[in-house]
Amino acid sequence: MEVKRDEVVSESPKEEDWEIKYIRLQAEFENFRQRLRREKEEWQEIANARLLKEIIDIMDNFSLALETIKHTRKKDAIIEGINMIYRQFENLLQNEGVIKMEVIGKPFNPSFHEAVGIEEVEDGEDNLIVKEISPGYLFKNKLLRPAKVIVSKKIEKKEVENNG
Repeated sequence: MEVKRDEVVSESPKEEDWEIKYIRLQAEFENFRQRLRREKEEWQEIANARLLKEIIDIMDNFSLALETIKHTRKKDAIIEGINMIYRQFENLLQNEGVIKMEVIGKPFNPSFHEAVGIEEVEDGEDNLIVKEISPGYLFKNKLLRPAKVIVSKKIEKKEVENNG
């Protein structure tokens, strides 16, 4: 059986068309991915710039407070100024979706709390948070920073009597 040369050549252009289309599609997809990455970076830069501008405004207020401290002896005015700046920071964080966790009296949860100490208690439950060393924060309901806490450990009254 003879294979005609014309038949083999006629199938080749169809394969080449598919190959070219495939290569073009790959290139278009790679360009699309790169464009998405660039756009994502641009949006992040815009969001960061807006946040940084708000932080700079608060820094200006700190600078003004520090300058006022140099020229005044009124302790109450200084404290009030610093409290105002603190509230500005709180508002900024809250507006950005950052929430301070309330932890005192709640059960210890290692997913949200970092135990830095234990306090023995006679009355009350075991494994409750009795003190907050530094606050924990959530960002859009996800952990941003765990709270550093002191956790209760219930001791029996017999242990207290023996130790005391």
